[in-house]
Amino acid sequence: MKVKTTRFGEMEVEDSNIIKMLRGPLGFEDYTEFCLIQHRPDIKLSWLQSTQEESLAFVVVDPSEFVSNYEIEICDADTERLNLECADDALVLSIVTVNNQDMRVTTNLAAPIVINSKELCGLQIVLQDNRYSVKHTLFENSQQEVEEKTALEAA
Repeated sequence: MKVKTTRFGEMEVEDSNIIKMLRGPLGFEDYTEFCLIQHRPDIKLSWLQSTQEESLAFVVVDPSEFVSNYEIEICDADTERLNLECADDALVLSIVTVNNQDMRVTTNLAAPIVINSKELCGLQIVLQDNRYSVKHTLFENSQQEVEEKTALEAA
């Protein structure tokens, strides 16, 4: 399948790699088909790109790469909707934002996107756990932060 994107131009994506969202991300519920694009292999950021709207893409990360004790509990209804047989089948992603005023990079730990990695169906889940914020600071001042911000700005 050819996918048009505003950031990367036209890309070829295998049909077998299309993620079917049961309901699109919050605020974008009508967009239900996405693909994951790894912009640069040396950066932990990916793009969750809509296949339906070329300008709709979310920067996402695996939150466990940045928050060592990040654990989520998925209710039985969502586990069933996603047809998750075991926790290892769940790919958990969180949406990243950059504050244009102070260039602070945050991620939404309170509403992760959970994807069944075997069946490639997904759902954004709003957690009932108050431990996690919608604007969790992703990076501390470090060389990695500079590289990640630069990659975000370049894309």
